[in-house]
Amino acid sequence: MEKRKHIVILAAGDFPSHPIPLAALHDADFVVCCDSAYSQFSIFNGSTGVSPASPFVVIGDGDSLPPSTRRHLGEKFIHVAEQDYNDLHKAMRWATQEFSILNSQFSILGATGKREDHTLGNIAYLVTFAEEYPGIQLEMLTDHGRLLSFRGERTFPSFPGQQVSLFAMDPATALTSSGLRWPLDAFHPSRWWQTTLNEALSDTFTLHATGWTVAFLSHSPKE
Repeated sequence: MEKRKHIVILAAGDFPSHPIPLAALHDADFVVCCDSAYSQFSIFNGSTGVSPASPFVVIGDGDSLPPSTRRHLGEKFIHVAEQDYNDLHKAMRWATQEFSILNSQFSILGATGKREDHTLGNIAYLVTFAEEYPGIQLEMLTDHGRLLSFRGERTFPSFPGQQVSLFAMDPATALTSSGLRWPLDAFHPSRWWQTTLNEALSDTFTLHATGWTVAFLSHSPKE
């Protein structure tokens, strides 16, 4: 089976420092960079020896790019002036038009940190993207873990002590689990905090959600 292309969307929150998201950025087949993240991305390119000719584009309204930078980028800069959606949405829309959802996997980096409203909005976008692009393989990588959206039953690879938090996007959602320290049995969380800070017991765990839910899975076990 042909290996899926790995497409990274780089947003303008905190630039990653953990080895896992940094490796994803370094090894990406293509990077779609939000324009306000380009300055940090260009520094990363220089520090790792990545050629500026590596496959990437910069997308957005361009307000955060000096005219000299826009000229330097040339065709690598894709101007999208509309303001109905944020740059992350614009970048994902472009990426899914250019790369087949069936043959690609997508990782969002730099989407958390800095302003909390941006962080919450970007995490909620995981569900929007899952609805807009059915079947997409998508995760958000941070310095602490990965976030992804799911609905129905899903078994996750894990390790003992992995921290697991769940955020149901609709209070009508019922959550059931197996393989977690604190089991859920058709639980309807009315507040997001009610299904946070759980813990995996072995190398897999299974969740079932009747509605769209965002899962956070830590990179490391609880100390």
